[in-house]
Amino acid sequence: MTTRGTSRFSLIVAIVALAGCAGHPTRPAQDRTAEAARDEQAAQQAYASGDIRHAADLYESVVAATPDDADAWYRLGNARFRLRKLDDAGLAYEHAIKLKPDHAQALYNLGVVRLKQAQAAMVASAQAGEPGDRLRRDSGRIVQRLARVGDDVGARNKGDGGAPPFIVEPDDDR
Repeated sequence: MTTRGTSRFSLIVAIVALAGCAGHPTRPAQDRTAEAARDEQAAQQAYASGDIRHAADLYESVVAATPDDADAWYRLGNARFRLRKLDDAGLAYEHAIKLKPDHAQALYNLGVVRLKQAQAAMVASAQAGEPGDRLRRDSGRIVQRLARVGDDVGARNKGDGGAPPFIVEPDDDR
């Protein structure tokens, strides 16, 4: 086949592919919003019953359908936190804050994530250092200080044995 023939063939393939895409219209926004509302309700039920992995999957669908919903991103962050996916939780909280800069719960939870990440980094630093090494000793001290942050958990008693405090949940404001 000549170069000209190859170009024509490629063009025909591209046109057919695009025509196929045009034959499958996207669902109307109203349908996506209704489905997102059903998924959010199911996610809240799954989260409340302890099926956090399923809740996270559902919240992923919700934020895909309603990407401007700061509360959905916040709840996705909570599910990711419970799954111990701190980096992913932080990203979800950051997204919620980007959409709603005064989202107090997302701001607080992002702080908790950052404290836990700092604590993990200091533990790793202390473990990597040689016995008697100054860096190992300093890292260990910082780990202890960060652990004391979790000792002051207030009336809700949501500490987890000396680690930085737990995240706040949507019903914690009541």
